[in-house]
Amino acid sequence: MYDTEMKLNHQIVQFLEYKIQALQENVQERVTEPPELYTAILAVLAQYMAGLKSISCLLNHGFIPQTRGIFQTLGEDYEDIIFLSLPALEGRMTHLHEAYLKRIAGDGNQDYYSPVSRCEIRSQIREASGINKNVFQLYPKRQALQVLRPVGDKPCSPSLVIELHRHFAYKAVLLTVLTAKVASEMEVMRECLNYRAHLEMVDPQAVRMPQVKPQKVKQPETVQPEVMAAETQAANNDISYAAIR
Repeated sequence: MYDTEMKLNHQIVQFLEYKIQALQENVQERVTEPPELYTAILAVLAQYMAGLKSISCLLNHGFIPQTRGIFQTLGEDYEDIIFLSLPALEGRMTHLHEAYLKRIAGDGNQDYYSPVSRCEIRSQIREASGINKNVFQLYPKRQALQVLRPVGDKPCSPSLVIELHRHFAYKAVLLTVLTAKVASEMEVMRECLNYRAHLEMVDPQAVRMPQVKPQKVKQPETVQPEVMAAETQAANNDISYAAIR
């Protein structure tokens, strides 16, 4: 249905699939970090890409409101990948990273709850010195839901969802760059950086989160002076109005 508008989005996803496949093939060869940490990053990145494809499928069938939950999950996956990359960038594993990996492995009773909260993940990212925060910005908690929220009695427009999908596809390029850096895959990292520069020239809006245009407030109708005078006179003659006043 939206093939023309989604053309660039599909191109980004297709490009990244080849690069991620190269990272998956070299997972046991050149990764210096604990393999389970890098495997976790790849797993979340694969989930992120699956979310982008799911949104494309929903859009093609006209299920626009159903994309909201997936966009929220993409935002959390985005933060998780940045969080998991910090040991490689900072040079140390924290107890939060160990707890995160235990949850994935299903050790003990950790299957039933998350030992690492969203606030703790964001706090670690904010305090990290090895991440460029101007590039890898934190995902605003409610931004996707706010963007997709209907304005007044008007439903969310498909074009807005397509813009948001492109924004998250662009974020996937950044995540692949970060994953390649952790794996010391300089060739994949270089190709993704060049592609990122290409996207910023082709579509500068892709780097910005779409915003909902504020709804115009309907101005009250101007009341003619003679009408107002008549209403005032009627009110003065009304006994019940006089009693309340």
